[in-house]
Amino acid sequence: MKKRTLLLGAAIAAGTASVAASRRLVSRWAKNPDPLGGKPAAFPGGEQRFIELPDGARISTVTIGSGPTIVCVHGLTASRNDWGPMAPALLDAGFRLIAVEQRGHGDSTSGSAGYGSAQLGQDLSIVLQQLDIHAAALMGHSMGGMAAMAYAVDDPEQFNERVDRLILIGTAASLVIPGSAVGFKLSGIAIPDWLKPSNRRLRVGAGLSVFGKNPSLNMVDQAVESASKLPEDVRALATSALGAHNVLDRVGQISKPTLVIGGTRDLLIRPSQVRELAESIPNAELHMLPDAGHMLIWERHPTITDLVTSFIGPVLEAAPSPEPKSG
Repeated sequence: MKKRTLLLGAAIAAGTASVAASRRLVSRWAKNPDPLGGKPAAFPGGEQRFIELPDGARISTVTIGSGPTIVCVHGLTASRNDWGPMAPALLDAGFRLIAVEQRGHGDSTSGSAGYGSAQLGQDLSIVLQQLDIHAAALMGHSMGGMAAMAYAVDDPEQFNERVDRLILIGTAASLVIPGSAVGFKLSGIAIPDWLKPSNRRLRVGAGLSVFGKNPSLNMVDQAVESASKLPEDVRALATSALGAHNVLDRVGQISKPTLVIGGTRDLLIRPSQVRELAESIPNAELHMLPDAGHMLIWERHPTITDLVTSFIGPVLEAAPSPEPKSG
């Protein structure tokens, strides 16, 4: 009895210490500078168009701005709003942005073909064709980068016709190697009712796994809220499908200049996987951002915007604009 009481007391003490540590962590995050400026991450309003896919999915695209085109493809459990922090500076730099919301995410519907990276790449192929995109920079974060890679290797003729530059952020060419994709698999676990965005446990888990060294509490809450909006069946199916993503033996076929960006504290896509990706693409330029996590497009959005602008600006500024269609 005494031993049981001691064990119970130890468990209570450990739980109390855990609660106290979590509170201190959240309190510290609340004091950190916020790259989002205390605001929600939101993509600017623009012209929305839906692309119908053969399996019944409807892909939402939003276009804003004029000039050289950047097609922006978000990651798992996200939406076009993930590009919100980067959008104003890119628009000011003279780019046209097209945000593509992947099947089952944001305003897009799921369809019946599944969520593997090959299917997502096929979706991009159809979307760029339907939107009559040429001379574009294709920019993907995480799952969006996997979709872009699949598009490049599975439909190289159309990819080379429509894409001039490839930008891959916080992503990998393969998730099938031992020990990889753990974070993606964990993110597929259903969120129970008692674990919602305002809950301390979910806040702490998201802050520690998705962000780098010094996240702001607003960023953590925004990430949790975004993930909570995704239907649980989409989350589970998409994470399971991504576990089979593997184009590592084919990305060497990509001939377009490629910018690869990663964070040194990314726990979902390991820095070694980002480096492996860059080393596997002949014309790749690699930038690893110190202390940045998986959501580096929020954490370091000014730095990434500068890298993107420098990488694609001179080339795309020289590209002719598409001739208006007659009739």
